[in-house]
Amino acid sequence: MTGLRDRAAATPAGELTDALRRFAALPRVLVAVDFDGTLAPLVDDPMTARALPGALELLDQLATLPDTLVAVVSGRDLATLRQLTGAVDPVLLVGSHGVETSYREPAPSRDEAESARFAILEAELTALVRAHPLARLERKPHSLVLHTRGIPPEEAAATLAEGRALARGRPNLRVTPGKDVLELATRHVGKGSALLDLADARGVDQVLYVGDDVTDEQAFEALGHAHLTVRVGPGETVAQHRVRDERHVVTLLRGLLTLRSGRGPSA
Repeated sequence: MTGLRDRAAATPAGELTDALRRFAALPRVLVAVDFDGTLAPLVDDPMTARALPGALELLDQLATLPDTLVAVVSGRDLATLRQLTGAVDPVLLVGSHGVETSYREPAPSRDEAESARFAILEAELTALVRAHPLARLERKPHSLVLHTRGIPPEEAAATLAEGRALARGRPNLRVTPGKDVLELATRHVGKGSALLDLADARGVDQVLYVGDDVTDEQAFEALGHAHLTVRVGPGETVAQHRVRDERHVVTLLRGLLTLRSGRGPSA
């Protein structure tokens, strides 16, 4: 990636507020946020993740404003994302890193060739988890995910290294590392590509995207400086701005709601 910065401190409040004010004044916008580590604190058991109080309600309120599209974007499969957010129209959902969405026809099911690749990969990862019983394997429609959060560091490192080794020499697999996870996908779109496609289809002037992990960095890079990007937490980033944690994401959304609600008639 180009333009990486490893600034641990959050963006000065006035600088981010100015950027949000300019964004809020645009005629038509897309507000998109990741789920885990952005709306919801990271937890050992992914199915116990919950958005911070008020976060989803703020998204609902933003989505009711004129010319304001709102999307939750995640590596979670669409069914799980819908379950964890409880989101209904007009809030849009982008799951499985863009492979599944709530606003278009369901993604095609695995064809024979993909099904064969998936079955082989599933058998190998199942054996890997059997050898590392503290690890967990998550199954999605087009990918399998190794989870090692909460596992002793040496065991986690060994598990993830073996997972990466399984993917070597397989050009049809997309390997995506994350925070204590490794995803191996037999089909991949990417959060950034999904957001750009959605923005183009709906005719928005700019996208605001907020996220915290490796796949979010890929989205920040895809969106570039034509859009507004915010990193949550520490680590190298290509995002234009940074907030400290999920609580500050809620504050950001609340501020954006106020700014967007207060647009004048000429905005």
